[in-house]
Amino acid sequence: MAAKRNVFFDKILPVVYSVGAAVVILGALFKIQHRPGADEMLTIGMGTEVAIFLLFALQQFIAPSTEYQWEKVYPELDDDFKGELPVRTAAAPTQNLGLTAKMDDMLANAKITPDVFNNLGSGLRNLTDTVGKIGQLTDATVATNEYAKNVKSAAASLQEMNTSYGTAVSAISEMATASLDAKEYRAKFQQITQTMGALNAVYELELQDTQKHLKAMNSFYGNLSSAMDNMKDASKDAQQFKNEMGRLTTNLQSLNNIYGGMLSAMKGVQ
Repeated sequence: MAAKRNVFFDKILPVVYSVGAAVVILGALFKIQHRPGADEMLTIGMGTEVAIFLLFALQQFIAPSTEYQWEKVYPELDDDFKGELPVRTAAAPTQNLGLTAKMDDMLANAKITPDVFNNLGSGLRNLTDTVGKIGQLTDATVATNEYAKNVKSAAASLQEMNTSYGTAVSAISEMATASLDAKEYRAKFQQITQTMGALNAVYELELQDTQKHLKAMNSFYGNLSSAMDNMKDASKDAQQFKNEMGRLTTNLQSLNNIYGGMLSAMKGVQ
């Protein structure tokens, strides 16, 4: 199980970091080039970046420890170890008795005393201890190399994350610049809107004046039509008055003729 977890954190997780960084860079590229779906891509990229940072933070707590507890295998490495150091001994080879007797004779002739054997045994024990410690150092070196590899892998992942973070910061900076341009465009658009509002107000005033003039003209033409109608009626009345005057003149002439006849008749009677 620990090996599977090591594979996940040592091999799979760096791939996840790299793919997430690629998504972030792709989202920033879409936003910079104003491609369709840039907002969605940037949202996905930033969300991926957040997930990567959270995963990296949790890795420190859920990742398996890479420090080996050598004191469980070699108790003498424990800081609290108080016993004697183990001594490695080699099995003595089995030989025939004749050879042993010859060796005893050779040792006797060479004047090798038990003290010499004791010194030789002490030297061999010291050599064995030294070799054991060298083996321990070799194991520690292997563990250190594995630790160095893990540190290099983590450093590479951090470098990739720093690169992605720098790209994201650049994209955010460009977005801030674009936001400033958008604010300037908005201010200019507001000025244009205010100017259009003023023009609309002037146009409304002109339209109101025009409507007043049209109403006045309509009223004038209405009064003129009424005056023409009145003049027509007056013309009719004048014609009728003329006709009546003609009839009156005719009647007066008739009366004058009658009155003249009566005067003539009265003169004839006298």
